[in-house]
Amino acid sequence: MAGASVKVAVRVRPFNSRETSKESKCIIQMSGNTTTIINPKAPKETKSFNFDYSYWSHTSVSQNYFKKDIKMK
Repeated sequence: MAGASVKVAVRVRPFNSRETSKESKCIIQMSGNTTTIINPKAPKETKSFNFDYSYWSHTSVSQNYFKKDIKMK
C-alpha cells in the first residue's frame, strides 16, 4: 500500500455516573497532540503518546488537565 496513511485521533470523554459516584480522578493530561497518562499510585511516573488529533471532552477548559493548545473541533 504505497502512499497510504492513517490518521489517529484520541478523545478524553467525561466520566460516566459510576465514575462520578466513586469520585474518580482524571489521570489524563493533553498538550497539543501529546496525551500523557499519569500513574495514580506514582504521579511522577507518566507515559506520553502523540496522536494526529486530540479532543478534550472531560471537563471545562478551566481545569488544569487541559492545555490551551489542544486542537478542538
